Amino acid sequence: MIGLEGPAFDACGGIARVATYDGEEPVRERPEAGALESDTLPHRALVWLCDAEGEWQGIVYPSGEFQELGDCRVSSPVAESRPYDGPCRHGWVMAVNLQLVAG
Repeated sequence: MIGLEGPAFDACGGIARVATYDGEEPVRERPEAGALESDTLPHRALVWLCDAEGEWQGIVYPSGEFQELGDCRVSSPVAESRPYDGPCRHGWVMAVNLQLVAG
């Protein structure tokens, strides 16, 4: 979900860096260890922080050769909270494996 902070705030409230040193961070479809792995992110990849549930962080992140963090369209407010439907990828990672950069 994006826009959880309300219409006066950016759709996603922060940016973090993947801080997994022993390989890649798995991205899950749901916030649970047994959920299907939809992708992996390398150490130091930048992601938007959009949602949280327990020890899980809901993220939005660029994917592909010509996509950057700004392409995800979550750095501006949205009228109401809603599922992310932009051009970037999204999923859930363990929050402990992220290092806050801004937000």
